Amino acid sequence: MFAQINHMAMVSAQWPIIGRFYEATFGLKTSGKVSRPANGMTVGDGIVGLNINPLRDGYVGGLDHFGMRVDQVDIVLERMKKNFSQAGMVKRPSTRPFAAYSAHDPDGNVFDLAEKTSKLNEIYADQAEKSWTQDRYLNKFAIRTPNAERVAEFYHQVFELDVVKNPTGKPGFYLTDGHVTLLILPWSIDLFAGMAIKRPGPDHIGFKVENIDSFKEHMRSVAGANYYLSPMALGGSKEADVRKNFLAETCAGKLQFADPGAVWIDVTDE
Repeated sequence: MFAQINHMAMVSAQWPIIGRFYEATFGLKTSGKVSRPANGMTVGDGIVGLNINPLRDGYVGGLDHFGMRVDQVDIVLERMKKNFSQAGMVKRPSTRPFAAYSAHDPDGNVFDLAEKTSKLNEIYADQAEKSWTQDRYLNKFAIRTPNAERVAEFYHQVFELDVVKNPTGKPGFYLTDGHVTLLILPWSIDLFAGMAIKRPGPDHIGFKVENIDSFKEHMRSVAGANYYLSPMALGGSKEADVRKNFLAETCAGKLQFADPGAVWIDVTDE
């Protein structure tokens, strides 16, 4: 594939606990080479990294962005200028070689960008060097955006992500790099009747696990051993039930919950 989704990122004031949650619950692993005690935590499944960044002044917590590696950044920029003038790209500081560029799609959703031939940040280089696979892995990044069809076309044309069949029958566009699904969902204010309005932007992430029943048992075991690593259950009040049903109807997975920082997660074993 021309492009590969190689990381996802979230922002949290509880970043050390959130990182341990993904380690304990999904078996994601930290880099053995790099320690960044003041700059967040990165875990991964051998192919996709998950960055948990500290919440800093002026920023909003929660799911934040994703990143891609591409064959050639110049081709991306050319395609953006030719067909998607509302999209943009800037070069990042040299201290971020895994994210040489930051860009946004026509609706302003932000993503990181790097060339496959560029030097990897040591965190990702460590994962690429080990090149392991595991039964539980990141398989989806979902975005809600006002012009969903146009944004889906952007990722298809610019990054050559394949369009695949929508398994839910609900509005939304599924694209894939062959391993991770990028889900583009519509956003409009009327979708949120009965609940607080959710702003456009990153919506949820997804995981593939080996078996839903054994995964549920594993989650109970982790939470029993350490309360701070318990997932956030959905539902329980009138508005919370609306949110729970809203997410379930959106997702193609079998189990939905939130991490301890309130980021929505969709899990499947198919």
